[in-house]
Amino acid sequence: MIVKMFLINTFIDGLFSGGQALVAILRRRIQAHLLQALAWELKVPVTAYLLPYREGFAARYFAAAGEIHWGGYAALAAAKALYLTGLAPPDQPVRLEGLSGSALVRPSADQDGGVGLVLPSFPAASQPDWAQSLPDGLAQADVLDFLTVGPHRLICLAAPPKEDIHIPASSSATSETRFILSWPQGEAGYELRCFKIGGEEAALPLDLNFHSALAPFWGERLGRNRLDISHLAFRPALLRADLTASEVELSGKLQIVYKAVPILNELAEDETISNTF
Repeated sequence: MIVKMFLINTFIDGLFSGGQALVAILRRRIQAHLLQALAWELKVPVTAYLLPYREGFAARYFAAAGEIHWGGYAALAAAKALYLTGLAPPDQPVRLEGLSGSALVRPSADQDGGVGLVLPSFPAASQPDWAQSLPDGLAQADVLDFLTVGPHRLICLAAPPKEDIHIPASSSATSETRFILSWPQGEAGYELRCFKIGGEEAALPLDLNFHSALAPFWGERLGRNRLDISHLAFRPALLRADLTASEVELSGKLQIVYKAVPILNELAEDETISNTF
């Protein structure tokens, strides 16, 4: 049974901005195909399901098309819902156990009710042949460095791009590759835009792990351990990164769009799934 549901925008920059996630708090385990069916019915970018587990909470994340192993910004929305309902102490971190490991989210003292997602900090190796991998509209002279994190290519620029950016279909990029262009935002931090083969992304990408390398790069270049990050898109987002030697904490404000108590009593426990549902 679903106890409560929240629609929450994370890393907001004004009304109807940031990453959109729906959080459903469960009283007991629910069959996986029903979790998927509800996510498809709601068609929010990501639906997070939470169930108390050991000293934290088990979390599963679904998009309309299928299950997602890493919650990304939805983990912040999930923690916010747990704080709102009193299921997690408001001054303590929340650990969410997912299919691909745990996520640690903690309250942000100076973000007016915001929370922070803790990522490991790591330097990404430069890619020497960046000129052969650049999107159309950029030249090698525009680039300070070109980093790679998983399938994503982080292109660090000295200034905003002056031309339209296009990812050619003949490039080595796959449908999972994301080209992330970033440049300094004065001395306070950096701005970024995200592109895939189909064009520029209209909203915050779910997976924010690339900031594990991007934030340390700009922190070292700007001589700062606190950075403001503006994600420029049709649905903009505003983040802050706090850096230590081993961690990047991404924090920001959240907006609760609605909360509800759904009438879905017919959702039954599935005895065949694991204890982490």
